[in-house]
Amino acid sequence: MKKRRHILFMVLSFLLFIVFPISYAVAADNTTVKIALNTDPETIIPFEWRSQNDLPVFSSVYDSLLYGVNTKTNMRYQELAESITILPNKKDIKVKLRKGHRFHNGDPVTAHDVKFTVEQVLNPENANALIGFFDEIESIEVVDNYTLIYRFYNPYASWQETMWIGIVPKKYYENVGRDGFRAKPIGSGPYRIAERKIGESITLEAAENHIGNKPDFKTVKLLIVSDSVTRSSMLQTGEVDLIYNVQPHEVEKLKTNDQIKIKKVRVPSMFYLSIKPCIYQMLNDIKVRQAINCGINRQEIIDKIYLGEGFPLYMWANPGELGYDPTYKVEYNLEKAKKLLKESSYTGEPVIIGYTSVMPNARLVAEVIQNYLKKVGFETKLWELEYGTYLTYCRNRDKRAGHMALSQFTQDYDPGTRMMMSMMSSSQYGYYKDGPKQKEMDRLILAQAKATDSKQRLEILKKIHAINSADPAQIALLGLNQIYAMNKRIDYDWPSYTFYVRNFEEIKLVK
Repeated sequence: MKKRRHILFMVLSFLLFIVFPISYAVAADNTTVKIALNTDPETIIPFEWRSQNDLPVFSSVYDSLLYGVNTKTNMRYQELAESITILPNKKDIKVKLRKGHRFHNGDPVTAHDVKFTVEQVLNPENANALIGFFDEIESIEVVDNYTLIYRFYNPYASWQETMWIGIVPKKYYENVGRDGFRAKPIGSGPYRIAERKIGESITLEAAENHIGNKPDFKTVKLLIVSDSVTRSSMLQTGEVDLIYNVQPHEVEKLKTNDQIKIKKVRVPSMFYLSIKPCIYQMLNDIKVRQAINCGINRQEIIDKIYLGEGFPLYMWANPGELGYDPTYKVEYNLEKAKKLLKESSYTGEPVIIGYTSVMPNARLVAEVIQNYLKKVGFETKLWELEYGTYLTYCRNRDKRAGHMALSQFTQDYDPGTRMMMSMMSSSQYGYYKDGPKQKEMDRLILAQAKATDSKQRLEILKKIHAINSADPAQIALLGLNQIYAMNKRIDYDWPSYTFYVRNFEEIKLVK
C-alpha cells in the first residue's frame, strides 16, 4: 500500500512538474498579447469602411493623414501629414506628407497613394458607409510625391473628417487586385495582418519598418468573443490579456483576481433610438415620437442596468462636441407621455423595437424600453438583428429594420458628419424626411458644413439641435463609461477620444 502511494505521489509530482511549467510559459509569453474583440470587423480594406467594428484593425494596420481628436483642442493629431495649410480661398487645403513612411512591402507612402485611397472612398462600388462627408471633395491634386491639395466645392468645416481614413498602397493594390489585397492586405501602420480567420481571430505582427512607437509585442492576437461573460472568464484564466466593454456587474468578480487590473474612462458615447418615420408612416406623427421621448426613464436604465456607469443624454449629440448643451433635459413624465399618445394618430398596431450587439446589454435595455412603452400605451415587439444586417436593412429602407432600433454613435466624428449622414433629407441613413421644418433643417446642415468660423458654426448647430429637440427624429438615451480590464503583466491607457479599442502599439509590457 505504501509503495503504491509512493508511486502515485511520484506520478502526480511528475505531471505537476510537466504541466505547470508549460502553463506558466504560455502565460508568461512576452512576445504576444491577446485581446478579446467584441465583434469581427466587417472589412479589412479602409475605403470599404462599414462600421466602427472595423476600427481596431484599421488603426493599427493603416496610418492616416490625421487620427484621433485631441479633446483639448478639438483638432485631430497628425500622423502621415507633416503640415496642413488652408489656402487663401478658404476652401482648398494643402497637405505635405512626412518623408520616410513606408508600406509593409517597403514602398514609400506618397501623395499618389492618398489620392487613390480617397478616390476609392468616393467610388460608389465600394459602398463606404461614410461617403457622405467625402462628397464635399471636388478633386485631389498631386503637386509632387509628398504634396497634394484637397479641392473642395465650398469651404468645409468638417474637412478633418476626410483625412483620417487609412491609406492604401496604390501600386500594390492595382497589382494584386481586390481579392489579392483581401488575402494579403498591407498598410503603413505599426502592425501588419499575418492571418485572418473570419469569425474567429486576426493575428497581427509588428512591422519592422514603421516610423513611430515601437511595439513592445511582436504579435497581437485578436480573438472574436461576442459574449461579455465569456470574455471576463477568458481574462481570469489567462486566455486573453485585455478585454473592454466590461459590464459593471462583472467588475466586482474581476476585482477578486489579484492578477487583473481594471480601468475606466469617459469617452465619446451616444446610444439612442433610431426612429424610422419614412418606413413606418405612423411615426410621422410628432406626438407619437414625443410620447416615446418623455416616456423613457434614462437615469433608471443607467442605475439599474449599468450600475451608474454612464450618463443620460437628452439631445442627439456627444458630450463635449461643438453644439452640445449640458443644461438641456427631457424629464421622464409617464402621464404626459400617455396624454400625448392618446392625442396622437396611433391606433394600437405593434411597434417593433430592434436591437443589435453594438450596445452593451442591448437585450436588457430593449426589454426595459419595451416595458416603459407598454406603460405609455404602445403594443411592442422585440427584434434581434445582426449589426451588419441591420445596416443593410437601413440603407435599403427595409421594414425589417423595425419601427425603431437601439443604435449608437460612439466615434470621435465631427458633429456635422453625423448630421450629413442621418439628418439631411437626402442622406443615406436619414429616416425622417417629411418634417414641417425639414427644408430649414437641410439648409442649416449645409450652412454649418460651410461655416469654418467656430462661433458662427456653433450658432447654427444650436438651431439644428433646437429643431430636433422639439420634433425628435432620433431619441438620445445615454452614454457609457468605457470599463476595460487587463492582465497585470501589461499596461494600456484607453484613448479618451474613442469608444473602440485601438493603438495596440501603445500596449506596454510591465517589466
